[in-house]
Amino acid sequence: MASRGTKQAKERVRGEARGKARRAKEDLYRQLILDAAECLFARKGYDEAKIGEIAESSGVSLQTLYSVFPGKAAIYQAIQEAGDHALHQLSSEQSRDRGDPLAAVLAGLHATTLYFLEHPDFLRLRLHGGFTWGTEASAAGSRGRTEAWRLALDRLRAGCQRCIEGGIFVDRDPDLIARTIVSMQQVELAHWLESNMKGSPEGIARDLDDQVERAFRA
Repeated sequence: MASRGTKQAKERVRGEARGKARRAKEDLYRQLILDAAECLFARKGYDEAKIGEIAESSGVSLQTLYSVFPGKAAIYQAIQEAGDHALHQLSSEQSRDRGDPLAAVLAGLHATTLYFLEHPDFLRLRLHGGFTWGTEASAAGSRGRTEAWRLALDRLRAGCQRCIEGGIFVDRDPDLIARTIVSMQQVELAHWLESNMKGSPEGIARDLDDQVERAFRA
């Protein structure tokens, strides 16, 4: 009886190890595919990037790619979700526990600007997605927009509201201020790309912070 129990325990351990190895392999394939697809989408656009090119560029077979993702749209969405999650997390972490509402708004903006500057392929993909970042439609669940993106905009709106209530920002609609800030960020980042990425990321992010503060200071 003890021998049978020992055998079952060993089988369970082996099964868990195989499952762990399989998940690790799938995670590796997933990341390889996402990295390759992000580069291709940024360079060629969504429509022109072919699923076979993504598989070839990622170094996996087409069969393996389809075992991880059902198709190109799912890959595109996964890239957006990963980027938006990272942006939302950075914004939340950097703005959290800051007593000064303006410092919180600028810290979140600074962190997300740096993320885009440090991930130019993701930035190109986002800029070429056909959205004006400051519009409500950009947070309404269209292709490529995610819940994390909407939450980030909601956080910015709330931060702007606190700045208005504290007499730091001009007394205007906080939603309009938040949308304008996001639009300013989009224009600044687009200009950086079109200028062959000239200038240090830190300097560009700091310049945008200054522009926002000058634009809305009471």
